[in-house]
Amino acid sequence: MENELEVIAHAQKNPEMFGRLYDTYYQPIFGFMYNRTGNAEVAKDLTSETFFQALKNLHKYKPREGAKFKSWLFSIGVAQVGNYYRSRSKVLEVTTDEAPELVSRDEFRPDIAYRMGEDAEELHAQIEQLHQVMKQLNQRQQTILTLRFFSHMTVPEISLTMGMKEGTIKSHIHRAIKKMQSLMIGDTAVDQIQTTTSHSYETRIAQN
Repeated sequence: MENELEVIAHAQKNPEMFGRLYDTYYQPIFGFMYNRTGNAEVAKDLTSETFFQALKNLHKYKPREGAKFKSWLFSIGVAQVGNYYRSRSKVLEVTTDEAPELVSRDEFRPDIAYRMGEDAEELHAQIEQLHQVMKQLNQRQQTILTLRFFSHMTVPEISLTMGMKEGTIKSHIHRAIKKMQSLMIGDTAVDQIQTTTSHSYETRIAQN
């Protein structure tokens, strides 16, 4: 996209210009929603609501150094997910059955999937396993891990999105990974997954 700040400034005066921002961020927002709900139709609805709220409140957006529009937009998306789950008595089971074609898209895979070197069938199984384990985390941890390893956001970006300190984000990631590892004990792939996650995830946390 051309200078994003210029596009935003134009969109604040002319809503028709918002379409450029929509085209740029629709797929990342939808991917986040899909990974958080596991349901393609729900993800579409939440994505639409996110962009509706973003357009409605775009006049309030003020660029700040180090605070990208992406983080502002994702913060709206995180709020929509929170509203969605608060309106229901239980969390929906995360599956890939609703839109299996999405699983093959690189941007929707967790980073661990790239490193495991499995064939397509086993890769699919590993992704499903991670989803199943992740749903046992609390909502905040699920959101933070989804932003970090599925939406590929940095710790500083997540910090801005969630309105939390970077150290707190790192702590949540560390505790969530440890819990996931303990939940996966006994699985045939646990040794390989633990080795990969411990090394790659904690290395990335330290780097950010």
